Amino acid sequence: MKVFLVGPMGTGKSTTGRNLSEKLDYDFYDTDKLIEKAEGKKIKDIFEQDGEDYFRQKESKALSETKTLEKAVIATGGGIVEREENRLFLEHEDKVIFLDSSPERQYKRTKDSKKRPLLNDGDGLEILKQLYEKRINFYEAVSKKKIYMDNLNTEEILKKIINFIDE
Repeated sequence: MKVFLVGPMGTGKSTTGRNLSEKLDYDFYDTDKLIEKAEGKKIKDIFEQDGEDYFRQKESKALSETKTLEKAVIATGGGIVEREENRLFLEHEDKVIFLDSSPERQYKRTKDSKKRPLLNDGDGLEILKQLYEKRINFYEAVSKKKIYMDNLNTEEILKKIINFIDE
């Protein structure tokens, strides 16, 4: 079984994914890390040197390479739902969980990061709000479960996910 975590940047997909994989004794994959390994450079550098379209192509490739995985938790990038091919892939998976969070909480978690290329040009909070509005329907369409993260601690989040997996 595979568990995919989708949602906006700064919701805690990677952190939650690592914690969940430890609890389930599954392997953990992060599509951003898979891209960095394949490209030999950081996401920020890929955006700067090759552009967002190139990055999105590599993101689709990384997602498709998870098809053969077993016993895996996969944290995806916030924009993975923008490409139709990725949405179709995720819609055919059984355990896709939308980790939702307010743009304000996302901003609090990301404002000091230098690794978020989409937040480099302008008001970070406003950018997060715009991205959220642009992508919310996609997250909801591909997911089988939605967990609102803002008022939950790690154990509560993991319990909700495990209960969903066990259904």
